[in-house]
Parts: sequence; C-alpha cells; structure tokens
Amino acid sequence: MRILGGKLKGKNLYGSQDLSIRPLTNLTKKSIFDSLQNFYQDKSVLDLFSGSGSFGLEAFSRGAKSITFVEKSEKSLAVLQRNISLIPADRDCLKIIKGDALKFCSQSGVSYDLILMDPPFNFPEIQALLDAIFSNKILNNNGIMVVHHEILNPIQNDTADYMIMKQKKFGRSLISYIAWKESYV
Repeated sequence: MRILGGKLKGKNLYGSQDLSIRPLTNLTKKSIFDSLQNFYQDKSVLDLFSGSGSFGLEAFSRGAKSITFVEKSEKSLAVLQRNISLIPADRDCLKIIKGDALKFCSQSGVSYDLILMDPPFNFPEIQALLDAIFSNKILNNNGIMVVHHEILNPIQNDTADYMIMKQKKFGRSLISYIAWKESYV
C-alpha cells in the first residue's frame, strides 16, 4: 500500500498484519482521486473509518490543508499513528479522533469540505450515518462526500437533503459521490 500522487507520491504505508483492515485498492483510490480532479486542494477533509489512513493521507499528499481521521479500532489506530509518523513536518494538520463514526457525526460541530468514508462492508448503519452527516451539517454546502461501500449495502438516493451525483462499480463495491441536493440542482 502506498501513496499514489502528490508531494508524498510513492511513500509506502503500513497495513495491518492480521488483515483486520481492508485497504482501499490502489486502482480504486486512483479512480476516486482522478474523479475528484483537484477538488481536495486546500480543503478540510474528514476520513471516517480511517483504518490505516491511506484514504486521508492520499488527500493530504495531493494538497488538502487538514485531515481529521476518525477510527475506533485500537489495532487500526496503531497502524494509523505509525503511518502519520512517516509524514514529514506537516503533521500539525493531521488530527486523530478515537471514536465511533456515527457518534462523532452526531456530536461534532465541525464541517468539512470533503468527507472520505470507507466503512466495513457489513456496516449496518450506513444510512443512519449519512443522515447524521447531513442533519448536523458535517459536510459543507459545496462539499463532496465519497463513500466506498458494498453493492449489497446501498445508499438511499431519494432524500430531501442530498443526492448521489454518480456511482462507479469496482467488483462487489461501489464508489458513491454525494453532495447537498441544493448545491448541485
């Protein structure tokens, strides 16, 4: 696993020894960042279910101004902290929050320009999490959320608050690009 673009391009990242972290494949990650073009430049990013931090660190390498990582697994946090220790000097804008993603989004008063979310494929509360993000305005008005999820765990598209702008299929997973409905109507 490595960083694919930006100032840290080619930097190898640590993964979990016991495969408890399901890493985002390089092909999927490249496709996501190619689709975002340079949207992440100088943006605040929230990386939910951050695992090793690969998703958020890719955004940081490509020019995001700050990344907040939210992860509850002790094993994943250890890997994440190890990967962040590889980042030269700019670590002040990398913040780790140990906790549950749904609880964080239900209680946080902070908004982000880009939300990257890679929950476990069997995560049963994906819709509740999306509802918390939009009801608590965790995503800025002109922001984008990217969700990597299993096809069998779909996202409701017919809501008053948000819309799925596009989806891309990779094997048994989908990448869903989501935004506030009023921003992209």
